[in-house]
Amino acid sequence: MAAKKGLPTVMDFKLASSTGKHYEAKAKEVYVETDDGDLGVLPGHQPEFYSIGAGFVVCKTESGEEIKKLVYNGFVQIEPDAVRIGAQEIYETGEVDIEAVEKEIGELKERLISLSEEETEQRSQIEREIRRKETLLRKAR
Repeated sequence: MAAKKGLPTVMDFKLASSTGKHYEAKAKEVYVETDDGDLGVLPGHQPEFYSIGAGFVVCKTESGEEIKKLVYNGFVQIEPDAVRIGAQEIYETGEVDIEAVEKEIGELKERLISLSEEETEQRSQIEREIRRKETLLRKAR
């Protein structure tokens, strides 16, 4: 008797950062705060790709465990049987150094002031980075 084909009941969840932190699980549900809004993913979801400036990722595993992380500067790739997230940083609850991020924002704002109006590409990059870090602060508090 042939096995029935249909929607998967679980999906592979992979979350990795450039700093070496990584998490893997069999997921029943994944929720991601993307730059385009909040996203809920169930097995069988259509393929999509989103950027993440700073947002929470919640994975509800096959065993009932909930993995919740704050992700900074990354992306999410969704396939019917997998959710893959790559990020510059992954934080545990309470792990963000608020003072250090505030200092980084101040330094970026100083750099922005020192740029000429003609340096539009650099200005744009710094403005994006400031917005991401300000979002990170809001999420971390």
